[in-house]
Amino acid sequence: MKKMFEVLALLFFVCLIVANTNAQKMSVEMVVVNAKVRTMDTAKPNAEAFAVVGNKIVAVGTNQEIRALVGANTKILDANGKLVLPGFNDSHVHFLEGGFQLSNVDLRDAKSPQEFARRIKEFAAKLPKGQWILGGNWDHENWTPNNLPTKELIDAVTPDNPVFISRLDGHMALANSLALKMAQVTKDTKDVAGGEIVRDKNGEPTGVLKDEAMSYINRIIPEFSFAEKTNAAQAATDYAASFGVTSVQDMSTGNDVGVYQ
Repeated sequence: MKKMFEVLALLFFVCLIVANTNAQKMSVEMVVVNAKVRTMDTAKPNAEAFAVVGNKIVAVGTNQEIRALVGANTKILDANGKLVLPGFNDSHVHFLEGGFQLSNVDLRDAKSPQEFARRIKEFAAKLPKGQWILGGNWDHENWTPNNLPTKELIDAVTPDNPVFISRLDGHMALANSLALKMAQVTKDTKDVAGGEIVRDKNGEPTGVLKDEAMSYINRIIPEFSFAEKTNAAQAATDYAASFGVTSVQDMSTGNDVGVYQ
């Protein structure tokens, strides 16, 4: 019995040696060298290089330390002295909404009413009749004079598509005549508490709805499907990652939690 234990102990010791040898021979998938790495570790705030396996950084250190992990199939990236930072976190973002905006009409940097209308026309030309045109993020303060847009600016280029496009602050939006008709917003429609239907000198709605008045249109816009929300979340994820944002706190409602699961 004693001899058997001695043999088992010897075999166990040999296995440990083999395992340790294999571990030493194990190489990483990728290393980044010659970088200015900010680790955010107060004990060791700076480094020259790091190693990656899969989606994880497994080692951070000097060029010499990290090059020791290089194997035959390791990819080596030379940062040429560039700065490397940990992933950024956005602690307040309307993530899903931003994902949808990536596929909506973009008016943020439109410099004039004419450019505003042209972009909407070009966007509408790609859509089937009846599909809503949303998004926008327009800013009339970019225009001279900086008058608010009206439905007349876009009616001619969107005869078959309802439009409801937000100002960049989210506190007002412009509807075209088709959208106003669908929502039954007319000269006789009353303002709601906390909101305003902007009107012309004759009392007719100009198409701009402010704050709570936007609910007149929002309530008739079809709900996005789960698949559409999932696609928007993926688009937002890819876009955020391209700028080094690796985590967010989404201000979406609890109804959208399932999209991320």
